[in-house]
Amino acid sequence: MKNIYNTLGMTKACLCALAVSLVTTGCSDLLDKEPPSAISDGSFWTGEGDAMLALTGCYRFQTGWSHDDFATPQGLLYLDFAGGNGTEKENFSTLMASSNTVATNSNLRWYWGNAYTQIAKYNTFLENITDCLMEESKKEQWSAEVKCLRAYFFLNLAFYYKDVPMPLKTLSVDEANSISQTPQTEVYSQVEKDLKTAIDLLPVQYSSEEYGRFTRGAAKVLLSRLYLAQERWVDAATVLRSVIDSGIYELDRRNGEDSYEKLFQIGGEYSPEIIFCIMGIKDLYTNSRYQYLYPEAAYGGWHQFSPYNELVKEYFCADGKDIKTSEVYDENDPYVNRDLRLYASIFLPPLGSYEGTKYNDIIYDCFKGANTADSYNKFALFNGYCPKKGCDPSITNNLGSTPTYTPIMRYAEVLLSYLEAVNESQPNAVDQNLLDLTINDIRDRVKLVGIKKTDVATQELVREAVRKERRVELAFEGLRYYDVLRWGIAEKELNHTFTGVKLSDDPQARNYRGSGVTASPVDEDMYYQFEKRTWSAHNRYFPIPQNDLNVNKNLKQNEGYN
Repeated sequence: MKNIYNTLGMTKACLCALAVSLVTTGCSDLLDKEPPSAISDGSFWTGEGDAMLALTGCYRFQTGWSHDDFATPQGLLYLDFAGGNGTEKENFSTLMASSNTVATNSNLRWYWGNAYTQIAKYNTFLENITDCLMEESKKEQWSAEVKCLRAYFFLNLAFYYKDVPMPLKTLSVDEANSISQTPQTEVYSQVEKDLKTAIDLLPVQYSSEEYGRFTRGAAKVLLSRLYLAQERWVDAATVLRSVIDSGIYELDRRNGEDSYEKLFQIGGEYSPEIIFCIMGIKDLYTNSRYQYLYPEAAYGGWHQFSPYNELVKEYFCADGKDIKTSEVYDENDPYVNRDLRLYASIFLPPLGSYEGTKYNDIIYDCFKGANTADSYNKFALFNGYCPKKGCDPSITNNLGSTPTYTPIMRYAEVLLSYLEAVNESQPNAVDQNLLDLTINDIRDRVKLVGIKKTDVATQELVREAVRKERRVELAFEGLRYYDVLRWGIAEKELNHTFTGVKLSDDPQARNYRGSGVTASPVDEDMYYQFEKRTWSAHNRYFPIPQNDLNVNKNLKQNEGYN
């Protein structure tokens, strides 16, 4: 049967493949506990021990070199870059969200397929635990956890693909090949129902040995994402306020000025700020995140991603103001006197008085000359910048297999989402106390001056402040495209030429751009112009993967795609 599964996985639509795999194997195959026939012959699901093994399997997400997923480091980075925070060396993230996006896009096919693989696993668990001999209270709680996991993927599928199949049970091959799409509104309703039910069943915390499972707080944050997507501001504010008032979470300040940077390194998963994350386990549950993130000059990294200068410009200055209004910003020395989060998040080259990002004994430098490591124009989609957020200097080898964790929800998101929801639903309630509770708590962690109510006297000014803060605070965590889409600003943000590092016309300068027809193109401020992007209105939703349309004739393509 495994041969049949593997063949189907290669030649059929993902939805079909997952149906075969789950009908025959379920969670036991993922756990390598027994042969594929185990579930069907009744030797599994005999008691609580088996159910716990199956539950553990439900918390196993894509690992290793599998990237196109809503719960992997690279998958979240792709979404962040799709939203205008950067690009990927092989053009994957841009082609996911542009006028050139097509239904045969392989990345989007695997976001879809990997999501349904997870969903099928959860459905198998929910069906089998019903008759398992164990305490009813545990059945309810564990089922609630799995429904939250399922809701996470259903929410992402519906938000990004619109009307999608919503299987709530294990599918036969015929059912998988003929299932119809459920309207987005109905998927959202199912997600809301499952999350609201789960909230009353889940614990607020787990013991240390059970850390990493879905809690009441995680269910609430996921529910808030649904409400924000629907512009249900009052509902979002209510559920987010309950997370704040629980007193369980706080911004991590354990490492002083380095707290933000260290939060995303190994060990950060145990921070008081983390609400839900994908855990890593050394030598067992690893991913290739560092192989892709690291600069070429650092231990054989691939420098796969290039943050846009448009993001770099959004980071504040040391006086708390943006680069347009700050008195300490120097256009000719753009990397000094900046937000601590900029230094924690992006490898910056030597320029002006800034000596370049230091990483262990390595100085990041994209200006050493043509075809040198990390050279700003070495590849078409290089631009001189490289992501740093999440890199851990203790990792200097075996970059392709590291146990780093993946943050999915953290308290900073709660604070910013709550301020947004209150501002949109009841702008007169935004006072200094609310600003101090939310956005100013975040800014204080990185030594930025707080925002005064007089500085944001209108609803629009508060809205602008929240959006700017979300972009830099949550950069590279997979929420940028979500924000850009729900705010309706994609056509503005994703329709122009993006830039990289600052260059010079001075032949003696290290960042000399060259001359004549071979000179690197620059904008009016001398920033390297390297990628033009376009985005059309129909790109609001990803296309339904062509592979699935070929197999299942009941699926309908989203408007605007052939």
